[in-house]
Amino acid sequence: VANIVFMAIEEKEEEEVNFSFDELQDAYENLFHEYKNVCLKNKSLKKNAISMSKEIENLKNENSNYINEIEILNVSLKLTNDFKDEHENLKIEIDALKKTFSKFTNSSKKLDTLLGLQICVFDKASLGCDEMKNVTHFKNFFVKKNESKITCNYCGKQGHISTSCVHKKEFGFGKTKKVWVPKGTTLTNPQGPKFIWVPKV
Repeated sequence: VANIVFMAIEEKEEEEVNFSFDELQDAYENLFHEYKNVCLKNKSLKKNAISMSKEIENLKNENSNYINEIEILNVSLKLTNDFKDEHENLKIEIDALKKTFSKFTNSSKKLDTLLGLQICVFDKASLGCDEMKNVTHFKNFFVKKNESKITCNYCGKQGHISTSCVHKKEFGFGKTKKVWVPKGTTLTNPQGPKFIWVPKV
């Protein structure tokens, strides 16, 4: 029975393999064309994959750049907020300084008016009289007088002259002799040296 079955299988295989050479060649050519098409598609897909990987890398770089820009913008936003706070604080300080300066100017004006309303010591006009209208106001009441720049010809000090010099009265007149010399020269010994210098032998 086994031999009969085996023979039947071989007969079936022989019946199935009965193709002509032309048919096999046509099938081979079709398969070859399909293989070429598949290879071309594979190459194009590989190129697309490479280009896509490059685009992915470029997008990653752009993403990192955008992240850095976002961080920089966040830092600048923090700085602007800090500057706004400082600006507001400075505005408050400026307003306070303006108030104090206005108080100072008002007080200085009041002081000027008080000094202007002062009456001279020698004025005997009483309050409520018409003579108060003729009073001259002294605005420069506390200004110092210009000191005299008189110098003494005897001792060289300021504030007095040679006729009222104390040093001249104490030491007597004519004991010291003053000689007029050009400016910048020092007169140490007008009579000259007592000895004569001789070359050494």
